[in-house]
Amino acid sequence: MTQGKCPSCGAMVEFTAGSAQVVVCGYCQTVVARKGLDFESHGKIGSIVPTDSPLQLRAEGRYRKVAYTIVGHLQKDHGEGPWDEWYVEFADGRTGWLSESEGAFHLMFDMGPEADVALEDLHPGERLHLRERAWVIEERGHGRVVAAAGQLPSDVDPTQDAWYVDATGPKGAFLTLDFGTRGHSPEVFVGEALKLEELGIPAGQLRPRVRKVELQQARCTQCNGNLDLRAPDKTLRVVCPYCGALLDARQGKLSFLRLLEKPARALVIPLGTQGKLDGTEWTCIGYLERSCVVEGLRYLWEEYLLYNASRGFVWLMNSNGHWVFLKPLPAGDVSLSPGVAAFHEHRRYKCFQQVAVVTDVVLGEFYWTVNAGERAFATEYVAAPYSVNVDATDNEVSYTLGEYLEPEVVKEAFGLKEPMARREGIAPSQPNPHQGGVRSAFVWTGFWILALFVLSGVLSASAAKEQVLEQAVVVPLGAAPGSPAAMHFSEPFELSKRGNIKVDVFAALDNDWLGIQGDLVNQDTNDVVTFYEELSYYRGRDIDGNWSEGSTSGSAYLSPLPAGKYVLRTTAAFDAKPNRTLPMAYQVKLIHDTPNSSWFCFALVLMVLGPVVALYRSHSFETRRWAESNV
Repeated sequence: MTQGKCPSCGAMVEFTAGSAQVVVCGYCQTVVARKGLDFESHGKIGSIVPTDSPLQLRAEGRYRKVAYTIVGHLQKDHGEGPWDEWYVEFADGRTGWLSESEGAFHLMFDMGPEADVALEDLHPGERLHLRERAWVIEERGHGRVVAAAGQLPSDVDPTQDAWYVDATGPKGAFLTLDFGTRGHSPEVFVGEALKLEELGIPAGQLRPRVRKVELQQARCTQCNGNLDLRAPDKTLRVVCPYCGALLDARQGKLSFLRLLEKPARALVIPLGTQGKLDGTEWTCIGYLERSCVVEGLRYLWEEYLLYNASRGFVWLMNSNGHWVFLKPLPAGDVSLSPGVAAFHEHRRYKCFQQVAVVTDVVLGEFYWTVNAGERAFATEYVAAPYSVNVDATDNEVSYTLGEYLEPEVVKEAFGLKEPMARREGIAPSQPNPHQGGVRSAFVWTGFWILALFVLSGVLSASAAKEQVLEQAVVVPLGAAPGSPAAMHFSEPFELSKRGNIKVDVFAALDNDWLGIQGDLVNQDTNDVVTFYEELSYYRGRDIDGNWSEGSTSGSAYLSPLPAGKYVLRTTAAFDAKPNRTLPMAYQVKLIHDTPNSSWFCFALVLMVLGPVVALYRSHSFETRRWAESNV
């Protein structure tokens, strides 16, 4: 530890961090630098403005089992309100920086300069390969140091406007390229995003949340209306719900900017309404109306900004009665094929639309300098009920992960009294209501088809398949077709039980046909069961070669017959050719109690109809959904 007096005010200052080169006097805000054994003044720096950060100087934490201490504090500003950066020194000699952004903390380590990288070549949304890792650029901006405290690794110049590029990689990886004033190769800082509890700082060393009382009890500078701000420590812009005045809140007090158009209709979720979604209590603090134009048609939707002190900001979007819950998503966690597909957590999202978006109406409070008329380019990738949404401007790109919510879920979550608007059309990420039916139909159809095969096997195994008659019949030459001479009676045969009959017939035909009418006569009751089977077989040769058609055999099934004695009478029909030299001959075989596959086929067709109908309904829904896509 090195102690000495401030060259400006004489107060005692000390260096406890071995890596520190300057210390900010806590009494006069002079930047004091070490020069050998002497201290020298490097000018003054602004005092730290209280913010909502829970961190503070001299807090001690533990990261990956290594202890560290917060020894320095910088506040930077890019014209839209300050942000905090904390200099930390580890017990093993390493140093790093902790920065906070919208409730997330980023711990980064200096990896040295990177040659051959130009700020002009880096744009939000683009992919960057650096230090053997892939990154997605999320923001390109600039800012200057406006306040400092504690011990710092280098001198600070409040007049220097430094440029930076922020990028994210997979699994929370974070990258910052510090270009300074553009005049040198960037300094590379690599780290990761951490939650507050992952910083390893005991609760007793965290600073109580600061509340900006002036903003919390603020009134509109135009109409004197009570604004009752819900997130005064995060708010940069406020829109008065009474007169539509756009107010700037970056300096801890409100200043009038301009008048904005007020919403033409009542908000579905009024500002200040509290509700529970995703296991968290949220407060609705902001409202946007946005629009886009596709093929000459203007489409409107609403976006509600929700805030929780621990989790930060999320969105609820309402489009034609369809609701989507949107959470911030690091761009580095998404593998993107622009305009084609996105991949996140083993799920593929297909590109649905790309549109130029305009912010038309603004109401409430916001964590960025929002304004009516803002423009962005939005791309939506869909894997219902989820979506990956990319909003890009010239200097920043933001990713959100959306989840479709049923209107009744939103109504119950926020305790809304009015009926929810009826949904119109199909939303890009709306779940297909028939998709579950398809899965269910296939599962149940598979089960019943298996049961059908089992039943068919049981019936086939238990069938007698008894041959009760086999006879060869010869029709005398000269017998007229269908005449008594062409008729034949079998010997009596007996059916031992009730059962169906399969009739097999065969005739050695050659360019001829034969019709056989059969009558099964019950000798006890004289009941008659009739069948007719026609055979034909023709062959020849033409310019294409040999051909043939028809068959010399056929089968027919008769309905179940009662047990008893029967006689088969057959009558032949054929062409009465005068030059016929051979008599017509045929064979008849009767098989009793044999399985008939026709019922099996009919049942199988009926079972398949279920999945076919389910697939058609699901496909029809998807067709109507993607008919609205513009890619």
